[in-house]
Amino acid sequence: MTIINFYDIDKLRNVNEKRVWDLLPDFLTANEGICNCRDCVMDMVAITLNSIPPHYQANAEDLTVAKQKVSDDDILLQLSIAAEKVKRHPHH
Repeated sequence: MTIINFYDIDKLRNVNEKRVWDLLPDFLTANEGICNCRDCVMDMVAITLNSIPPHYQANAEDLTVAKQKVSDDDILLQLSIAAEKVKRHPHH
């Protein structure tokens, strides 16, 4: 057994990524004019994740600290900015 496997690194997650994916459906519903094809959505998520700091945790259930650093409103703002960028330069 290697030492890395001992630490169970598969449980280490960027919880802000999960938060972006969790907020995305309501964002797309509230903004009907945004293309929701696979390419556009993946680009919006990538741009958003590159715009907010990552927050890695071994336990993804407690989001208190992550939400103190980046609020849901901050994520939604970055999704809006990303959506505008993708709208101007779509890859589909």
